Amino acid sequence: MGRDAYRWLTKKISSLSNPTGIASTIAREDRGNHFYNGGLFPLVLVLNIEADGFTGLNLHYLPIQYRVAFLDKLMDFAVVDGNKDIQRMNVTYDILNASRRFKEFKPCFKKYLMSHVQSKILAVQPNEWDVAAFLPIQQFRKAAPAKVWQESLEQIR
Repeated sequence: MGRDAYRWLTKKISSLSNPTGIASTIAREDRGNHFYNGGLFPLVLVLNIEADGFTGLNLHYLPIQYRVAFLDKLMDFAVVDGNKDIQRMNVTYDILNASRRFKEFKPCFKKYLMSHVQSKILAVQPNEWDVAAFLPIQQFRKAAPAKVWQESLEQIR
C-alpha cells in the first residue's frame, strides 16, 4: 500500500468514534452457488437505499486493476458541480445491466442488509474514490481474494 493511501486510510479510520468497529463490518452476500461472508472492509458504491438496507457495487470483488478501470468507466455518470468537482454518481442497476460496456458490475452487485452491518459505515468522498480503489484491503471470510477474483473474472468473460 502506498504511503499516501496508508495515511488517508489511517485518517479516515481515526475519524470514527469507534475505530475498531470498522473491522467488524460483516455483510452477508449471496453469490449463486457460493456463500461468502462479506469483506471486513467492503468498498461499496451505493446505488439504491432500501427500507432494509442498500444495494451497491462492492469493488473489492474485482482485482485492483479491474477495479480502477471499472471506476474510470463509471465516471461517465459522475455529477459535477460548477467547479467540476464530483458530487456523486448517477448510475442505476438498469443502466449497468443494459450495457456490455459495464460487465464488471455483475460480480460486484450486492445487497447489504442493515441488520447485518455491525459497525459504522465510513463514507468515502468522491475526491477520495481513486485512493480507496487502490487500497489492497479486501478480505473475505471464507475465501482468499484470488479465488473470489477468479470467479468474478469468469462472470465478466
